[in-house]
Amino acid sequence: MQQATQDSGRGFFTAPSRTVEGELNRLLSETFDDHWSQPRLFFNSLTKVEQQFVINAMRFELSMIKSPVVRKNAIAQLNRVSHEVAARVAKALGETVPEADPTYYHDNTTAGISIVSEKLPTAVGLKVGIIASTSDLTEASSLKAAFEAKKIGATVIGQTKAQGVDATYSGADATAFDAIVVTAAAVGLLDAAKTASSLYPIGRPGQILLDGYRWGKPVGGIGSAGNAVKTFVGAGNSTAGVITGTDVNSFVASVEDGLKTFKFVDRFPLDEETE
Repeated sequence: MQQATQDSGRGFFTAPSRTVEGELNRLLSETFDDHWSQPRLFFNSLTKVEQQFVINAMRFELSMIKSPVVRKNAIAQLNRVSHEVAARVAKALGETVPEADPTYYHDNTTAGISIVSEKLPTAVGLKVGIIASTSDLTEASSLKAAFEAKKIGATVIGQTKAQGVDATYSGADATAFDAIVVTAAAVGLLDAAKTASSLYPIGRPGQILLDGYRWGKPVGGIGSAGNAVKTFVGAGNSTAGVITGTDVNSFVASVEDGLKTFKFVDRFPLDEETE
């Protein structure tokens, strides 16, 4: 059978004819034995805070391992990726820090790995939890409409499923939202000691706000709720991403910008330098 070319073969075209001589061997490149360069590339490409998240996750998982042999073997594998990683994990687990194993160490980085190094192009589709009170839902309703006009999801949280309330405090949690905002009418609900209710777990409104803050999410308060939110997250803590304002539209625009930042990473503690 004649090989198809540009001039024959019913219009099909292949590369010019070639001949091959010798034995055909199916072999694997030596690089297939390198299981550590790519994990190092991933780790190098993260921000310091994201690296801390990875370290914390490995500490947690290995702390669940009962076998000291398995823990030591895992740390030995981490040491082939990064001596810094191995040392930070080992010290937290009370294990001996191994000597560096630098065969596959490198300083290369790549793009598109970090989720916090650049702002998101849009906040469309993200979700805001609005801490409200059924005593007065006027402000909550205005905020919800303004967010939805920007195609940002908004959930009004109240004590009961009253008209205008989307979720109750008994069923709400900060994990469901990308930002948390507080209306002026709901400020009193943040004080668990004064507003304990049989309608939801004690302290739930304040817990939603504080969890959102601790997880790096934008939080805020409109009107008189602004100062209350700053006080609630704690004096001396970072106020980056803590949004205040009196005008609904400008406040919502500021929250939208905070959503694009996605995570305010200066709220997360980091290990001291190990190397």
